[in-house]
Amino acid sequence: MKERTLHTLLDGFQKMELQDLGSILGNEMSSHLRKSQLVDQLHTYLRGEPRRWMSHLMERDVRLLKELVHAGPDKVQYQDFADYPSLLEAVGLVEYDDSDEHYHKVWISRELYDIVAPEVDKVLRLGEKSGQYEVERVGLGYLNLYGILPTEQFVDLVMNWYEHTYGADFRSLTRILHQSPLVKMYRYSDSFGDYVCSPCVDNVEEIFTLRKQLKQKKFKPFEWKDAFDAGAGAPYFTVGLKTPEGMRLEQMYRRLGYEGFDLVKAEHDTWLEAQYTEQQNDALFSPLLDSPLCHELDDSSWLECCRIVRAYADSVPKWILCGHSAADTGKYQADWEAWKTVPERESSVADEYPQWTMPEPTVTEGFASDMDANGYLPMGFAIPHVAPDDPCPCGSGLRYCRCHGKYLS
Repeated sequence: MKERTLHTLLDGFQKMELQDLGSILGNEMSSHLRKSQLVDQLHTYLRGEPRRWMSHLMERDVRLLKELVHAGPDKVQYQDFADYPSLLEAVGLVEYDDSDEHYHKVWISRELYDIVAPEVDKVLRLGEKSGQYEVERVGLGYLNLYGILPTEQFVDLVMNWYEHTYGADFRSLTRILHQSPLVKMYRYSDSFGDYVCSPCVDNVEEIFTLRKQLKQKKFKPFEWKDAFDAGAGAPYFTVGLKTPEGMRLEQMYRRLGYEGFDLVKAEHDTWLEAQYTEQQNDALFSPLLDSPLCHELDDSSWLECCRIVRAYADSVPKWILCGHSAADTGKYQADWEAWKTVPERESSVADEYPQWTMPEPTVTEGFASDMDANGYLPMGFAIPHVAPDDPCPCGSGLRYCRCHGKYLS
């Protein structure tokens, strides 16, 4: 891999981008400086004060740095595709490669490794001890519950929690919020006001438009523990797992073979798809369709699993409803008739199309044209049927339905 230097990376930014990055990382720089001066100043800061600028990162970024430092410089780590990138990946301080659709490859250069390795553990301990990460989790939780909040209301909610937990030490909270990349990165301002958004929100205008159409202005109140639970586990948040519907969803996914990170991702994806307003959102059932033991369910069990997913989706706080659920309001509930048309399981596709072969090639001299007894062409000109969960014949190590088989369904 061709290694970029830190200075070269910074030199590729525009002047305003350098100022924004400096502001997020705790190094305000004058707009009167030339671009070359901004590059030199930020480069010196990143190399000389790693503990300071890492303390301005979100917890997720620091933990990513620790993981990459533990692996070693230029050692590729294979990760899933999160719904939003970390700051370090977005600006290129941490290098990544998405050319393989199956993996998000991440690594740290030798130069950055040498800078952060001696300090990353200290920064993590300080973030926990100072309460910085706890404030961040609660803030993220409120944003995940509501989707979008007026900045003033967001600050009030976090302050109420902080006063209850730590007493009226608002100076410490003001300092934490002032340097928090959560507020700096996910703030949204327009002619209607100033807001903070969940990192998982990808269409701010749509949420505002639907709220206006629904005349939805009243925000549902939540307990502090609800916010804390909804903000933990970045970037794979899941809301409502401790509700009866959420507990049934988790139990079902465990019975269907999900465990560890795969379970976390399935729950997260179900929550996120539940935010979308289409009454018939087939993607809501994707984690169920992709579960390891889905093909072993009989029709009755399959329908019951679909009901569990649907009940969970109707119970979670929806962004367009300002934290109220579809079940509470009767708005945007999954339509029963439309829900019945949920996509068939992969096993039914295999039953309907039990065998696929390439068309017989044009006969030319020197090439065989006869089919064998099983209907296959000789010399590897045809591919026998492969079950969805079998290893792909190409040798990738992936399931067939996740590799070449997905192009043939």
